[in-house]
Amino acid sequence: MGIFRTLGQFAIVGGVLAAVVSCGNGGDSGPTRSVGPPGTATVLPGATASGQGGECDRLTNSEIAQAIGPHDGGQHDYLLGGCVWSSTAGEKDGLVEAIHATVLPAARYEAVAEIGEQVSGFGAGATYANLHGELWFPCRSGEFCGIKANISDPDRRQDVALRLGKVLQSRA
Repeated sequence: MGIFRTLGQFAIVGGVLAAVVSCGNGGDSGPTRSVGPPGTATVLPGATASGQGGECDRLTNSEIAQAIGPHDGGQHDYLLGGCVWSSTAGEKDGLVEAIHATVLPAARYEAVAEIGEQVSGFGAGATYANLHGELWFPCRSGEFCGIKANISDPDRRQDVALRLGKVLQSRA
């Protein structure tokens, strides 16, 4: 009886995976972006599109270039919201470096933000998670600003996230 339950569970998981793969993006090899922890090069097809509504104007091209070098100019980030700039210089340590910047309502923030350690200089409730280079802090009325620095070097990752967080904080 236990074997049938186990086989049934495998069948359900397999069916769900098949549905996800078949529903994908219809074979569109559209834009991609790197995601995941530093040192990985996971790519999701169709995860970006041209920036909308000025979200890619939150940081300047030169600010992004200082962080990751030559980049794609910024694309709408469907996974995190806001904008993602990806390096065009190729992989570093198996990772395409990228910077994400977003401003989210509190409910959306709670669904996507990494839990990190408290960080000073960004107000009460600000956190930074070094594993993913993710900085979140309250900004505007009831909204949260986020910076994610996909950079392979952990010291540089934190420096970039905090530096760009200050820039975003001053403009939000």
